[in-house]
Amino acid sequence: MLELTMPSQIRNFETENFYTIHSEKELIETFRPRDQKKLVLPERMEYPLNIRSYFTWKESSGVYTYLIFKGKNWDMPRGVAFKRTASTGEPVGGLCSWCNSYGTSEDIGLLSVAMSANVSTSYFICHDISCIEKIEDMADRGGKDPEKYITDLYTRMEKLFENISNYKREED
Repeated sequence: MLELTMPSQIRNFETENFYTIHSEKELIETFRPRDQKKLVLPERMEYPLNIRSYFTWKESSGVYTYLIFKGKNWDMPRGVAFKRTASTGEPVGGLCSWCNSYGTSEDIGLLSVAMSANVSTSYFICHDISCIEKIEDMADRGGKDPEKYITDLYTRMEKLFENISNYKREED
Protein backbone atom coordinates (compact mmCIF):
# COMPACT_ATOMS: atom_id res chain seq x y z
CA MET A 1 0.00 0.00 0.00
CA LEU A 2 1.31 3.45 -0.90
CA GLU A 3 1.49 6.16 1.69
CA LEU A 4 0.45 9.58 0.42
CA THR A 5 1.26 12.77 2.25
CA MET A 6 0.00 16.17 1.33
CA PRO A 7 0.30 18.96 3.86
CA SER A 8 -3.02 19.63 5.55
CA GLN A 9 -5.23 22.30 4.05
CA ILE A 10 -5.98 23.92 7.41
CA ARG A 11 -3.63 26.90 7.28
CA ASN A 12 -2.36 29.29 4.69
CA PHE A 13 1.16 30.58 5.28
CA GLU A 14 2.83 33.35 3.30
CA THR A 15 5.49 30.95 2.09
CA GLU A 16 3.01 28.46 0.67
CA ASN A 17 2.41 27.97 -2.98
CA PHE A 18 -0.78 26.29 -4.15
CA TYR A 19 -0.79 24.62 -7.56
CA THR A 20 -2.61 21.93 -9.51
CA ILE A 21 -1.39 18.88 -11.38
CA HIS A 22 -4.06 18.02 -13.92
CA SER A 23 -3.06 14.58 -15.16
CA GLU A 24 -0.86 11.55 -14.63
CA LYS A 25 1.26 12.64 -17.60
CA GLU A 26 1.81 16.06 -16.01
CA LEU A 27 2.75 14.38 -12.71
CA ILE A 28 5.31 12.12 -14.42
CA GLU A 29 6.80 15.07 -16.32
CA THR A 30 7.69 16.84 -13.06
CA PHE A 31 10.42 14.20 -12.57
CA ARG A 32 13.78 14.00 -14.31
CA PRO A 33 14.01 11.14 -16.86
CA ARG A 34 16.42 9.36 -14.46
CA ASP A 35 13.72 9.42 -11.73
CA GLN A 36 10.86 8.59 -14.08
CA LYS A 37 12.39 5.12 -14.49
CA LYS A 38 11.98 4.53 -10.73
CA LEU A 39 8.51 6.01 -10.48
CA VAL A 40 5.72 3.94 -8.94
CA LEU A 41 2.55 6.03 -9.00
CA PRO A 42 -0.13 5.62 -6.35
CA GLU A 43 -3.12 3.60 -7.47
CA ARG A 44 -6.49 5.28 -7.80
CA MET A 45 -5.06 8.78 -7.71
CA GLU A 46 -7.71 11.28 -8.69
CA TYR A 47 -6.87 14.26 -10.85
CA PRO A 48 -6.64 17.17 -10.70
CA LEU A 49 -4.34 17.17 -7.65
CA ASN A 50 -4.62 20.43 -5.74
CA ILE A 51 -1.33 20.71 -3.88
CA ARG A 52 -0.21 22.91 -1.02
CA SER A 53 3.52 23.54 -1.69
CA TYR A 54 4.55 19.90 -1.84
CA PHE A 55 3.24 16.38 -2.34
CA THR A 56 4.94 13.15 -1.34
CA TRP A 57 4.32 9.42 -1.31
CA LYS A 58 6.20 6.20 -0.62
CA GLU A 59 5.97 3.13 -2.79
CA SER A 60 4.93 -0.11 -1.10
CA SER A 61 8.39 -1.57 -0.43
CA GLY A 62 9.50 1.65 1.27
CA VAL A 63 12.64 1.87 -0.86
CA TYR A 64 11.55 5.00 -2.75
CA THR A 65 9.93 8.16 -1.47
CA TYR A 66 8.81 10.70 -4.05
CA LEU A 67 8.60 14.45 -3.61
CA ILE A 68 6.94 17.01 -5.86
CA PHE A 69 7.63 20.60 -4.87
CA LYS A 70 7.02 24.01 -6.39
CA GLY A 71 9.01 27.00 -5.21
CA LYS A 72 7.28 30.37 -5.05
CA ASN A 73 9.02 31.74 -8.16
CA TRP A 74 9.08 28.55 -10.22
CA ASP A 75 7.00 28.16 -13.36
CA MET A 76 6.50 24.43 -12.88
CA PRO A 77 6.68 21.96 -10.00
CA ARG A 78 9.63 19.58 -9.88
CA GLY A 79 9.81 16.00 -8.67
CA VAL A 80 12.55 13.81 -7.25
CA ALA A 81 12.85 10.15 -6.25
CA PHE A 82 14.64 9.51 -2.97
CA LYS A 83 16.09 6.09 -2.27
CA ARG A 84 16.02 4.98 1.35
CA THR A 85 19.31 3.75 2.77
CA ALA A 86 18.69 0.52 4.65
CA SER A 87 19.29 0.83 8.37
CA THR A 88 21.31 -1.86 10.08
CA GLY A 89 21.05 -3.02 13.64
CA GLU A 90 18.77 -1.71 16.35
CA PRO A 91 16.70 1.44 15.78
CA VAL A 92 18.45 4.59 16.98
CA GLY A 93 17.30 8.19 17.33
CA GLY A 94 17.94 10.95 14.87
CA LEU A 95 17.06 14.55 14.02
CA CYS A 96 15.61 15.52 10.62
CA SER A 97 17.83 18.12 8.96
CA TRP A 98 14.81 19.73 7.28
CA CYS A 99 12.25 20.06 10.09
CA ASN A 100 14.34 19.29 13.20
CA SER A 101 11.91 16.68 14.45
CA TYR A 102 13.27 13.75 16.41
CA GLY A 103 12.49 10.11 15.69
CA THR A 104 13.89 6.61 15.45
CA SER A 105 15.73 5.26 12.44
CA GLU A 106 12.35 3.91 11.32
CA ASP A 107 11.13 7.51 11.02
CA ILE A 108 14.25 9.47 10.09
CA GLY A 109 17.28 8.39 8.08
CA LEU A 110 19.33 8.80 4.95
CA LEU A 111 17.43 9.36 1.74
CA SER A 112 19.63 9.67 -1.32
CA VAL A 113 19.13 11.32 -4.70
CA ALA A 114 20.96 9.98 -7.75
CA MET A 115 22.81 12.84 -9.41
CA SER A 116 24.33 10.55 -12.07
CA ALA A 117 24.97 6.83 -12.52
CA ASN A 118 27.91 7.06 -10.09
CA VAL A 119 27.12 10.04 -7.85
CA SER A 120 24.37 10.52 -5.28
CA THR A 121 23.65 13.04 -2.55
CA SER A 122 22.12 12.02 0.76
CA TYR A 123 19.87 13.89 3.14
CA PHE A 124 19.15 12.90 6.76
CA ILE A 125 15.40 13.59 6.77
CA CYS A 126 12.00 12.14 7.66
CA HIS A 127 11.42 9.02 5.57
CA ASP A 128 7.89 10.12 4.66
CA ILE A 129 8.84 13.80 4.25
CA SER A 130 5.92 14.83 6.47
CA CYS A 131 8.01 17.75 7.70
CA ILE A 132 5.36 20.47 7.44
CA GLU A 133 2.92 18.55 9.61
CA LYS A 134 5.66 18.01 12.20
CA ILE A 135 6.57 21.70 12.13
CA GLU A 136 2.93 22.70 12.58
CA ASP A 137 2.50 20.21 15.43
CA MET A 138 5.67 21.37 17.22
CA ALA A 139 4.66 25.02 16.80
CA ASP A 140 1.14 24.32 18.13
CA ARG A 141 2.51 22.51 21.18
CA GLY A 142 5.02 25.30 21.81
CA GLY A 143 2.60 28.16 21.16
CA LYS A 144 4.81 29.50 18.36
CA ASP A 145 4.16 30.78 14.87
CA PRO A 146 5.41 28.12 12.42
CA GLU A 147 5.92 30.57 9.51
CA LYS A 148 9.72 30.92 9.99
CA TYR A 149 10.19 27.16 10.28
CA ILE A 150 8.08 26.51 7.19
CA THR A 151 10.07 29.15 5.28
CA ASP A 152 13.27 27.35 6.34
CA LEU A 153 11.83 24.00 5.21
CA TYR A 154 10.90 25.34 1.78
CA THR A 155 14.34 26.96 1.44
CA ARG A 156 15.95 23.57 2.13
CA MET A 157 13.68 21.91 -0.45
CA GLU A 158 14.52 24.59 -3.02
CA LYS A 159 18.25 24.03 -2.38
CA LEU A 160 17.78 20.30 -3.01
CA PHE A 161 16.34 21.03 -6.44
CA GLU A 162 18.99 23.69 -7.12
CA ASN A 163 21.69 21.10 -6.33
CA ILE A 164 20.06 18.65 -8.73
CA SER A 165 19.68 21.27 -11.48
CA ASN A 166 23.20 22.64 -11.06
CA TYR A 167 24.95 19.27 -10.89
CA LYS A 168 27.62 19.05 -13.58
CA ARG A 169 29.42 15.80 -14.15
CA GLU A 170 33.16 16.19 -13.89
CA GLU A 171 35.11 15.54 -17.06
CA ASP A 172 37.04 12.25 -17.08
